[in-house]
Amino acid sequence: MKELSEKQKKFVHEWLIDHCGTRAAIRAGYSEKSAAQTASRLMKDPAVREYRDALLKEEFDSMGITRHSLAVEVWRVYERCAAAKPVLEWDSNLREYVESGQWQFDAKGCLKALAMLHDMVERMDAREDADDGADDYETMLTGGSREF
Repeated sequence: MKELSEKQKKFVHEWLIDHCGTRAAIRAGYSEKSAAQTASRLMKDPAVREYRDALLKEEFDSMGITRHSLAVEVWRVYERCAAAKPVLEWDSNLREYVESGQWQFDAKGCLKALAMLHDMVERMDAREDADDGADDYETMLTGGSREF
């Protein structure tokens, strides 16, 4: 691995604050005019990514976050979204909300949680197949979406 400059390390530390590459580049001292392009270039650099992943791993380890704990939390979200809740409507005679007899659940939330679980399992299977021991912690959390 190549040695990162102090400015590159500062960029990674700044990125960890809000996961926004453009703002991180500016805070790290890169040109505001080209901050988005600089952030994109830096985040593609294998050495920068390795440094970022090492810092994320330290942070996750200190909080006890593992792939398993993430999967458990996503499942809990799914269960909350799948739970039927009564639809309330205003009763002007009683001057309060009363159950309408209808029930609803958060279908969009259910589908999003299931998609996240599916992606997590796929990545875990792919890692087991590759068995290289490398972890991309940002991808594990975000499912690969990035903002530069």
